[in-house]
Amino acid sequence: MLKSIWKKMGAMSLATVLFAGSAMQSAEAAAGYQFKYKGVTVTMHSAAKKFLKKAGKAQKTKVKKSCAYKGKDRTYQYKDFIFYTYSKSAKGAEYVMGVTFRTSKVATKEGVKIGSPESMVTKKYGKAKPKFGIYTYKKGKSKIQFEVVNKAVRNIRYTTK
Repeated sequence: MLKSIWKKMGAMSLATVLFAGSAMQSAEAAAGYQFKYKGVTVTMHSAAKKFLKKAGKAQKTKVKKSCAYKGKDRTYQYKDFIFYTYSKSAKGAEYVMGVTFRTSKVATKEGVKIGSPESMVTKKYGKAKPKFGIYTYKKGKSKIQFEVVNKAVRNIRYTTK
């Protein structure tokens, strides 16, 4: 009888782990594509504070009044990427609006970076019909775009949907 109880508990534990794992995957898909830098992962519309702290001081920062909210839109220019945020109120928290790669020293979660072959994009993200050399993929609340020139990735950007 004791063995039977342990087997049932083991099965329930396994089911809980599997359910939690699938719930995390579906939550990740709903949030969209992820950008990871220095151990911090962000998705579009997620809080930017932790990421900005870890990324360090930007080379250049621009602030302008938001056209969508009562807050501010900010652009943080780093050596390897440009990070865009928005806030919903004048002194409100910043949220991720986009990321544009500047160098091949950063890569997507799937390993694509500037200079990667076009075939890697379609292998990792699926087939898409490019418009003017730009492949666009949508996931959750985000898009990721790859500009391809001469069969190589020239630009990568994450944007809100």
